[in-house]
Amino acid sequence: MNDHDELGALLTASAPPAPDHAPAASLSLTVAREVVAADRGLQGRVRGLRRRHKVATAFTAAAIVLVPTGAFAAQHFLAQTGTYGNPALNGEFEDGSERINICAKDFADYVATLAPSTIQAAPGHSWQEYAEVTARSYAQEGGCTGTNQGLVQETMLRTQLLTMASGDWGCSLVWAGEDHDRSAASTARAAMVGLDSEARRLSPQEGTVGTWDPDGFLRISKDPKFVGCER
Repeated sequence: MNDHDELGALLTASAPPAPDHAPAASLSLTVAREVVAADRGLQGRVRGLRRRHKVATAFTAAAIVLVPTGAFAAQHFLAQTGTYGNPALNGEFEDGSERINICAKDFADYVATLAPSTIQAAPGHSWQEYAEVTARSYAQEGGCTGTNQGLVQETMLRTQLLTMASGDWGCSLVWAGEDHDRSAASTARAAMVGLDSEARRLSPQEGTVGTWDPDGFLRISKDPKFVGCER
């Protein structure tokens, strides 16, 4: 099966965006996680993203005991653990960013603080929306019951937000082309480039970001079976 066949199979299985924001954002998350993998040129990047995600959530355990330090006590959210990854010991799976407890009651509020301040969310969406969907997806996967803690690094959360926005901006780019709207196309391109640059700044290790290059997104969207950007 070639790349386009794989892509078509994935996209045909995707449901068209729903009119309310939460399902639409969930679709963005699906596009970011699954559809990108159909392009073999990006497959290694996505595989690395999933590998780091798997290891991060594998920290879930009731036995985790954290001793508050001065730095930890100064944090504003219960989701912040005050502990950090050590890339020198486990560079393939973690960086030096803080480990965040996905089971904390203020996890969603914390994720909302991670949205970039210099890049707008895609039209029809908001960073708050992306944060809520991201927090919900991690909490559901983390098996948060009792006193369990599920840990994911801050960098993963930040790049997740960027990835979702990148997919939606990609659709805006597609629609701008259909409408022959050069101004909208230019805005979408600039946003996608900015999101990709920010994701790579946060996580320069190859295989850890899932944001889109504008031309790459356009290339994939031209597949006859592509349904990811239906209006």
